[in-house]
Amino acid sequence: MVTAGAFEFGQIIWNRRLELGWSRPKLAGKLNARAGLTTCDGALIYKWETGRHAPKAWLPHILEVLTIPADAAALLHPPTTRAAPARVCEASLFGLPEAVWDRAQADTLLAMLDASGPVEPDTVRQLAHAWLICEPPQILHQRAGSRVGDSLIAEVRARTNTLRRMDDYLGGLDLIAQVTKELRETINVLREASYAEETGRRLLELVAEQAQLVGWVAGDAGLNQQAKRAYVAGVHAAEAAGHRGLGGLNLGGLGYLLAATGNPEHGVVLTRSAAVGAAPYASARERAMIWDRAAWAASLAGREREAAAALGRVEDAHDAHQPDAREEPDWLYWVSRAESLVMQGQVWTELHRPLRAVPILQAVIGTYDHEHARETALYRSWLAAALLDAGEVEEAAAETTRVIDLSAGLSSDRVARRITMLAQRLTPYTHVPAAREVLDRVREQQ
Repeated sequence: MVTAGAFEFGQIIWNRRLELGWSRPKLAGKLNARAGLTTCDGALIYKWETGRHAPKAWLPHILEVLTIPADAAALLHPPTTRAAPARVCEASLFGLPEAVWDRAQADTLLAMLDASGPVEPDTVRQLAHAWLICEPPQILHQRAGSRVGDSLIAEVRARTNTLRRMDDYLGGLDLIAQVTKELRETINVLREASYAEETGRRLLELVAEQAQLVGWVAGDAGLNQQAKRAYVAGVHAAEAAGHRGLGGLNLGGLGYLLAATGNPEHGVVLTRSAAVGAAPYASARERAMIWDRAAWAASLAGREREAAAALGRVEDAHDAHQPDAREEPDWLYWVSRAESLVMQGQVWTELHRPLRAVPILQAVIGTYDHEHARETALYRSWLAAALLDAGEVEEAAAETTRVIDLSAGLSSDRVARRITMLAQRLTPYTHVPAAREVLDRVREQQ
């Protein structure tokens, strides 16, 4: 049972652990060393942090190892008259909005962007759970500061749409400062301006859109911790706005990033949570996009049947799309069957099914122009990998050469990592002249 005191003390443990940059297993190891025991593990610390268990015998060691003031232990022994909150929700631990959104919560959004320490996969898994079970808050009217309304909303939305399209042509390092500045300025409007409740919701929706863009751009720049923080802030803002589709967009983006950076199982949980949680509220193209990411995460986790099932959901969503049915948000402008086919090719490449991947990627890549250099480079990198799986070394080398050519002038960490991966895979084929030429070019650029 979660008690108010245990929950609050658990928050102290959680915050202090993140300040130190420690994972739960690392903290468990330090506590075991301090106590001369071996019985503490990450699961036990999770129970403490969520208020499910009070530390009891471990308390003095926790205070010592985490340098927590001794008087904080009083939280575990509250007076009998202390009233528990009406709703003790685990989501509060991860900063999801309380029952009422007010100006102070905008400070929380900024704090998320500036937080120190890594964003851990097990933490965001709990965030996904909290997002699925919590209701959006009431938004208080803001009466201090300059009054804002429709004209400012339209101006900020136009700038956001422009930045989103700039991402089609620029690498992450070229764009990250600008998109981050725009996000911070919108949050500052939430903090400082005066607005009605509906205007507040629309501002929060813009924050969620901008956070997703920052997450994507930061990921392309290789700034993965910054990307994770932005996605987490986007989930919070979307939840506050009562917009499940935007919440799923950010949660799915976070899962996509985790899957692509060495945590595929966590990516599966987040992308599936996003798909399931957003489905009742999302348009057909929103569902297609979110299920695309679920398929991708499943492929990186080696779950072929799950990936295939998710790809089937993508097809169903595209079939259900009616272009004139309702006005759709601008952030869906790039979602299409062609993009989903590219994802399909990537999924089959990661699952080492080249006979499925190669025809799809070859057909779709031919429709892209060189103005979209980053996307074309990325897509051709998957084609090269699939060709290697098929034993077509010369063709794979030729595609890798095209990727290198397209990457000239791009400041994209994603593309750079794909070139490094292809070079590693071509290394056993130095007896093939085309492969040797690729490896020479890669060495020259290092």
